[in-house]
Amino acid sequence: MARLDWFVRANLKFRHLQLLVALDDYRHLGKVAALLNVTPPALSKALGELQEGLGAKVFERTGRGLRPTEYGQALIRHARRMLSELEKAGDELQAISSGLSRRIRVGALPASAAWLLPDALARLKERTPNATVFVREATMDLLINELSLGHLDMIVGTLPSRRDMRSDVEELPLFDDDTVLVCRPDHTLTRQGVVSWADVAHYPWVLPPADSLLRQPLLTAFHAHGVETPANHLETLSLNVTTQYVRITDAIATMPDSLASRLMTEGLLARLPLRLAKLMRPVGAMWIREKLPGAAFSQLIECLRESAADMVARPN
Repeated sequence: MARLDWFVRANLKFRHLQLLVALDDYRHLGKVAALLNVTPPALSKALGELQEGLGAKVFERTGRGLRPTEYGQALIRHARRMLSELEKAGDELQAISSGLSRRIRVGALPASAAWLLPDALARLKERTPNATVFVREATMDLLINELSLGHLDMIVGTLPSRRDMRSDVEELPLFDDDTVLVCRPDHTLTRQGVVSWADVAHYPWVLPPADSLLRQPLLTAFHAHGVETPANHLETLSLNVTTQYVRITDAIATMPDSLASRLMTEGLLARLPLRLAKLMRPVGAMWIREKLPGAAFSQLIECLRESAADMVARPN
């Protein structure tokens, strides 16, 4: 163990960290060699030297490629964090040298990425033109993982259950957003005086994927109204796909009321007169406590507050 500790402290290099992460991502020597612009034999030699220095195997060969050992998993986890910290250090040094703010890395759920975040970013850039923001759009489970790994500074979207979050996560609720049913403006149901759940069950649907925050509450709503989950359906979180598909078919979809109201104003969608029970927690922002990346971050928080306040004050 003394040898392993000595190697990690004195001989583990940046290229070793890159190699570990790349091999974990691709699990194939040939692909990683091409990525790092080295030959497979050279890469294999570097991996051998790393394992010899550690006195332990970090990867083992399987029929499907490479798989990290228990030693490898532990080392890869720390390698990812170290590379992330080095990237942030580079960003901060570049910011200092150029007079810019450090890049803020924001994860966004699709609905929030459609209007709330862009509106807040426009306000931020008016006040701090040199602020740099990176935005990644994904599902909440992926974003939470990226936040935990230090790859994101903030997540904007419907807040998950507190039991699904780390204890050191700070959250800022911004507003409550109902979930509504939408269809194309000239849909048959828009000309029907009274619409029931039995009526909408006969049409195609766009459903959220099984791993999204909305899926299970929506299935519960179907069951509560005595209808089966529609067999004819698509599954997506993409608002572009949902909106366009609903516009050209008889499909029905769920959507945050704030977004549906904007699309109704533009004549793109219609809202059906069926209200869902309160399915979700508020829309807001969340970040790791005590890891705020500076003044621009605080300004973005304030801009999100203002954008949300304006949305709430605006009549549907």
